[in-house]
Amino acid sequence: MVRKQSFWPMMIMAAAVTLTGCATTGAVRKATAKAKTADLESRQALAAIKTLRLKRQASDQAFAQAIAQIAQEQQRLEERLGRLRAREHRPPAHAAAPLAAISKATANAFFGQVVARARALAAAPYKAPGQVSKDLQKLDFSQYSKISYVGRVPGWPPGTPFHIQLYPAGYLFTWPETIRIVSGVKRVTPELPVAVAADQKLAARLPKTIPPAGFSVYTRFGKGPAVDEFLSFLGASYFRAVGAGQSWGLSARGVAVDTAVPDRAEEFPYFQEFWLFASHPRARHLAFCALLDSPSLTGAYRFVVRPGTDTVIDVKAVLFERKHVRRLGIAPLTSMFLQGRFSHHRFDPMVRSAHDSDGLAVALPDNGRLWWPLRDPKRIAIYRFAQVNPGGFGLMQRARRAGDYRAYGMHYERRPNAWVTPEGDWGPGHLMLVELPTNSATNDNISAFWVPQSQPPALTPMTFHYRIDWTGVDPRGAHLGYVSAWRRARRAPNAQTYVIDFTGPVLARFNPAMLTPLVHVYGPARVVKSWLTRNAAGDIRMQFGVVRTSSAPVTIHAALLQGGKRVTETWANALPGTK
Repeated sequence: MVRKQSFWPMMIMAAAVTLTGCATTGAVRKATAKAKTADLESRQALAAIKTLRLKRQASDQAFAQAIAQIAQEQQRLEERLGRLRAREHRPPAHAAAPLAAISKATANAFFGQVVARARALAAAPYKAPGQVSKDLQKLDFSQYSKISYVGRVPGWPPGTPFHIQLYPAGYLFTWPETIRIVSGVKRVTPELPVAVAADQKLAARLPKTIPPAGFSVYTRFGKGPAVDEFLSFLGASYFRAVGAGQSWGLSARGVAVDTAVPDRAEEFPYFQEFWLFASHPRARHLAFCALLDSPSLTGAYRFVVRPGTDTVIDVKAVLFERKHVRRLGIAPLTSMFLQGRFSHHRFDPMVRSAHDSDGLAVALPDNGRLWWPLRDPKRIAIYRFAQVNPGGFGLMQRARRAGDYRAYGMHYERRPNAWVTPEGDWGPGHLMLVELPTNSATNDNISAFWVPQSQPPALTPMTFHYRIDWTGVDPRGAHLGYVSAWRRARRAPNAQTYVIDFTGPVLARFNPAMLTPLVHVYGPARVVKSWLTRNAAGDIRMQFGVVRTSSAPVTIHAALLQGGKRVTETWANALPGTK
């Protein structure tokens, strides 16, 4: 008997079937059916592959079209930016030609005209400034941030090291200001179109023209194309500046009127008009004048600003009272102190410190210095520092390490100091420090200013000339040791323990045994044992106790002596009253 064999290898290749070997009729039918099934599956697979290929081709084509469209849009955008740049550097057809720089003599003569304007304004009844439209007043911060002027300021000379930019009125800045560019006898009042970024609804409800509320100035601090903002005048009589590498911090004001006077609201004078003097291409300073007004007084101001590592502002102010001001503040500085490294209560536990300034520094007679650490008080605190004529004062930021704050992105360590140096004889008066309670890092709660002992009759000019250094260096002087840290702890209901660390090059050659602690209390209290040691950082540490004998406020002064001579600044602070 012949043995039957079947061997069924199948190869599907373009629907062709090859059979080999010997087979029965039934087996052939089965193989044929399987071959047909395989052929159908093959055709379906090929159709699916063809469909996928067509889809991929369509997708590739769509992607190529999208790339081409993006390239065209980018080209159109570059063309538009080129036209905008050309338009920005070309004055509008209706604007006057760029003006030339003016001389110092012309600027001085112009300031005399501003003084005459201020005197005439003080002799007339006060007229409140007109405010901007309700739509502008209702803007919140995010909406206001979208509004800007388009183009260069007309009349400002090209090629100078300073670039002027105007702030539109709105949000909190509801008093419009007149800003003019001056060259010789020519004056140009800039008018610029307004742009609103990515908010058509906001643009539709805003007026077509918006008056300016202030201005800022830019220059190049270092090499390269980068331009830095170093000066800003915005809001009432507030202004601030920074030097190279600094971040915006505390502010100055033109004048303070009745700050922290009981039963009387503080008055906020405002700059109603500015005259910016055109500068030449090699100018190192920017000069301008301003006219100030308020219900109680008027003022003429001349500013000369020199940007650099330290930005310096020379100020000359001539004030005229309409009516008597109970507390006149000259060269006022305003800052923020929410919490420090050694604060007893903390509003934000996620950061170590939050402040624009951490102390008031005062130049004392005989080349001495006083350091008053700032704080966020539980209730308003007012301190007076009597002097015949101020040698200088400022709000300082001594903590200069990012680790002193641990506040990501805030850069408190870069905030500038502002040091006021009076020029000439200001006469008798006193320095005043005002600390207000706050619970937010957005509120300025610190003020420092000079208060004259007396003011002349109404319409009599009062002239003050001073310089403000916006600097990252504390001008305390290398001849004295200074306070690097301090702490206070309550040991009993009426007893406090103080620890103060003094440092500086002058102290490096002394050991604690060569120095004498000097502690004075002013008020109902007594000092309990003071002694010196050297801490782990190598600083001289003073420790002492203070025991109160009543609930009245107490002021404390502490310093180090060597051979009867002060070799450190005087640390000063107060224990508020307990009632």
